Amino acid sequence: MANYSIEDDLCSDDGLRHLFDYLLPRIETNSTITYGEIAERLGNDLGIEGRIFTTQIGHVIGTLMNRILEIDNDAPLLNLLVVNIKGKPGEGADGFIRDRFGLPARRPIPDRAGLIEREANRVFRFRQWPQIYKRLFKTDTPQIDPLVLVQGTEADGMPPSTSKGGRGGGGPAESPEHKTLKAYVLAHPAIVGAPAKPDKGKDEFMLKSGDEIDVVFEHGDAAYLVEVKSSRSNKTDFERGVYQCVKYRAVFKAQCAGVTPNLTIHAILAVEEGPPGHILSLAKNNRVKVKVIKRART
Repeated sequence: MANYSIEDDLCSDDGLRHLFDYLLPRIETNSTITYGEIAERLGNDLGIEGRIFTTQIGHVIGTLMNRILEIDNDAPLLNLLVVNIKGKPGEGADGFIRDRFGLPARRPIPDRAGLIEREANRVFRFRQWPQIYKRLFKTDTPQIDPLVLVQGTEADGMPPSTSKGGRGGGGPAESPEHKTLKAYVLAHPAIVGAPAKPDKGKDEFMLKSGDEIDVVFEHGDAAYLVEVKSSRSNKTDFERGVYQCVKYRAVFKAQCAGVTPNLTIHAILAVEEGPPGHILSLAKNNRVKVKVIKRART
């Protein structure tokens, strides 16, 4: 075809659907994806030979965002999750930012980083992505398993937390007491210091390190990461729990730093029995809050 260009394939329904598919696990994990990764994956999935350039990826991202806005003109700017090598959205997103916030064209965007952060938080907490996907492509979203973001080929041993849901294997099964406490925390956010009605609550939140956080709440510009230790836990479990919280906070912050750098992250260890004093000191020194949730509860 004489007038064929790679962008014809990239911006086809198949290309846009693949792009949305790549973004869905990023929404679930509060993380971003680079232009380079999209180029590589679209090239493979669409069977495109030759190099795909950043400008071409920018065009397909913009096309998808425009299609989304045709369905819901107040939908969060999903294209902000696509970042350059510095971890920030490219200049191609600026037109969407100006339109969203009523800013004049062709002028520098005041507090660009702040506006991106505000909108990215909306992306992560928006609940209507499956409905928009179905209206765009006349099919349901694929099963979203964030584990695909961390599954490699080296048998180096996944963190013990991946065994909680039975996906990682190799570790002890999650105890009934742990499941019960986790479910209770998820149903009662205020008990760990989160708002009673947070914007978003989720259990078994997958990090890109391969770790799973027991419970995560998000509200406004804050996130609450909760590690649960039930009545079956001993002081070794409590100590490990503190360090798990430290790791969760660091990874959570790192994987979305390009779009939500000012997010306040609270790391919380939820236990059924009060830990010994040295564990409480360890937690305090590492800015981990300890919440004791007594077993006699309704």
